[in-house]
Amino acid sequence: MGQLEVTVVEGRNFKQKDTFSANDAYVKIYLDEKTPKEKTKTKLNSNNPTWNQTFFFNHFYGQDTLHLDIYDKDAIKDEKIGAVQIDLHQLYLKGHIDDWFDIPDAQGQIRLILHYERLEI
Repeated sequence: MGQLEVTVVEGRNFKQKDTFSANDAYVKIYLDEKTPKEKTKTKLNSNNPTWNQTFFFNHFYGQDTLHLDIYDKDAIKDEKIGAVQIDLHQLYLKGHIDDWFDIPDAQGQIRLILHYERLEI
């Protein structure tokens, strides 16, 4: 078991989903369908949002993929801007990653700071 720290720093060049304004973007973060999803605050009118929010997950063996779903908040139904899945094996080796990750659907990128610490039980 370990602890995974995820800081959602910022996004850049997100594809605009609304016709008349920039995105009202937020991010859902989770390890698998059993893990509760965390969610950033919504950043209004920005295709280059800055969140700087940190989340902590109890990490169990076999949870090797971090999922991020980026949405545009709308009054009726939120639209998905894009998604990215991050293989955590490199993080296990390095312990810390600060990098930009491509979001193909959004034609943009998201900057994350990931930190993993194995816990001795």
